Amino acid sequence: MALFPVFVKAQQDTTQSMQLNEVLIQGYGENESLVPFSTAAVQTLSTKEIQHLPTLQLSDALKFMSGVVVKDYGGIGGLKTVSVRGLGSQHTGVLYDGIPLTDCQTGQIDLGKLSLENVSAIELTVGTDEHVLLPARAHSYSNLIKISTFHTLPLKPVQLKASYTIGSYGLYNPMVQFTHLVKSKKQSQRYLLWSLNAQFLQSEGNYPYLLHYGGATDSVSHEIRQNTDISTFSTELNALYQVRQGEQLSVKGYFYTSDRGLPKATTYYHLHGHQRLGNRNGFGQMSYRKLFNSRWSYLLNAKFNYDYTHYLDPDYLNETHCLDNTYEQYEGYLSNAVSFAPLHQKGEEPGRVLRHDLLLGLANDLFYDQLESDNIDYEHPARFTSLTALTARYDSRRVTINGNLLFTAVRNMAQDTAVGTAYLHLSPALSISWRAHKHIQLRAFYKDIFRMPTFNDLYYREVGNLRLKPEKTQQWDLGLIIETPKLWRGTFNMAVTLDGYYNIVRDKIVAFPTHNLFSWSMLNYGLVHIAGAELNLKAIYTFHRDCHLIVNGNCTFQHAVDRTSVDSPTYGHQIPYTPLWSGSVSATLHLPFVSVTYAVMLCGDRYALGENIPANLVAGYADHSLSIQHETLIKGHTLGFKFELLNLSDRNYEIVRNYPMQGSGFRLKIYYQFQ
Repeated sequence: MALFPVFVKAQQDTTQSMQLNEVLIQGYGENESLVPFSTAAVQTLSTKEIQHLPTLQLSDALKFMSGVVVKDYGGIGGLKTVSVRGLGSQHTGVLYDGIPLTDCQTGQIDLGKLSLENVSAIELTVGTDEHVLLPARAHSYSNLIKISTFHTLPLKPVQLKASYTIGSYGLYNPMVQFTHLVKSKKQSQRYLLWSLNAQFLQSEGNYPYLLHYGGATDSVSHEIRQNTDISTFSTELNALYQVRQGEQLSVKGYFYTSDRGLPKATTYYHLHGHQRLGNRNGFGQMSYRKLFNSRWSYLLNAKFNYDYTHYLDPDYLNETHCLDNTYEQYEGYLSNAVSFAPLHQKGEEPGRVLRHDLLLGLANDLFYDQLESDNIDYEHPARFTSLTALTARYDSRRVTINGNLLFTAVRNMAQDTAVGTAYLHLSPALSISWRAHKHIQLRAFYKDIFRMPTFNDLYYREVGNLRLKPEKTQQWDLGLIIETPKLWRGTFNMAVTLDGYYNIVRDKIVAFPTHNLFSWSMLNYGLVHIAGAELNLKAIYTFHRDCHLIVNGNCTFQHAVDRTSVDSPTYGHQIPYTPLWSGSVSATLHLPFVSVTYAVMLCGDRYALGENIPANLVAGYADHSLSIQHETLIKGHTLGFKFELLNLSDRNYEIVRNYPMQGSGFRLKIYYQFQ
């Protein structure tokens, strides 16, 4: 997509000329690559691709990316966290319109609470991001998920979008979104684009499952999943103000509230839990970007985040026979970044985008986190963090080199500690790519990451371990990208990406769920080695002007083993919940009147605990889904529906042990877009 202010002088008479208004050109270019050519391992999902997949939440879309393991605890309301290439969820950052989403208490972002309704693109980057003008915090993660909302300008000034989704087990999800574009009459490049959306989601989650009491020859019983209800409401306000070409100010306000039951692990004869979890989260953020000239750029980000959590366990075995805890976390965040291009290519052809040979960047992020609780013996921890990143990018026609140096300074403070603990760490990263041919690219990268334990890791009385050490990670990657030219008279195009990687994690922090989803057990694995390979394939075959087939597939091999001590019973064993093999395939057939998508997610056997013995085995699974979508235009407006058949094999497979997923079900979505 591109937006070009076009000024054309047409012959009206010999003395007058006329200036035409700017036009918006949308569509796919003839030479557009199927995969991004980058020094990092980058995977993307566009709006159209997301729409055709069987997805409701952000976590559903990420399951179709290679190297990604989404830990799903069952049902719409189950907690959903992501692990990429065997690294913990805290190693994966989530940028929401350029600014990180955070949780200082657990460090885990529940991807289930993020809707896809206003998302225009999702990008997963493993390694060093190629953009120089980024907040320093973006360089502090091993992997980065970028979520974009505003991607293109709407075709008309006013746009209204509404949808209603119903599904199995009491699911209903209404959504409405209003978008307004205001253009300046005096300056064609100045505009204000703002949108407001709200949605409500409710699900009973009372799906049936089969409970096995022992081996294959032992008895079973048919049960109903209990205490799995969820009710959420979220609203979001976005505004983008372009002062002039190269100068933009964006503002976002977000509010989310939820109340859900926490299902128990399916232990024998005690299946019904009464634990409740309530959450309220609100944040406001702003981002200001200015391009001073072809050499200097500046980026300012600021954010304030508030999160409230209420956990109730009426069956807790203490003196009061109840555990009623509340937690409040606060974060203030400020980031400044500047980029400078000392050299750039000369003699650019008219109309070509200016390419710089060398780009330098400097960013500093300051953020303060504080966690409060009504627990009598709580430590009331706080943390001040400073991140400074120096980045450089060299780009020639065939070779691209990226490098950054991240300096981390952390100070922990607690109520009962007279002197806080301080940590300093220097993290280098380097990546390089070589365009061997127009359709072939080789790339490699190295990255060092330092991760602090979260407040729950350290201080929570049922989970906390003050002896936890910070996690240190080193990543190596070697990749190959091959994209075929247009074959068979331009009807077929294919791209293949192959990456081999090796990660070393020292003092790896691992979380295990105990009797429910709120209480965990934390410990350090002294040393973990992760060797793996990823294969991604994307192919498009056009057999008619309006008919084409798109196939996406990926396969991941991952050998992640404990190397702490040769005397340990877990030495050389695969770490918990990391499959040796996983993958997914989706095929979408686009016809003039309907689009049909078949998708399957595959996961091999895993182990619930460190010892790889039959008693700890969690069986692999295959999840098949079918999606049918139809759109029609009514006086220029879009009316459509999407029908999804989920888990066609009707298996209550487990992603996390003793937390069975729902069997077969359906979702029906009806949507209308006025513009």
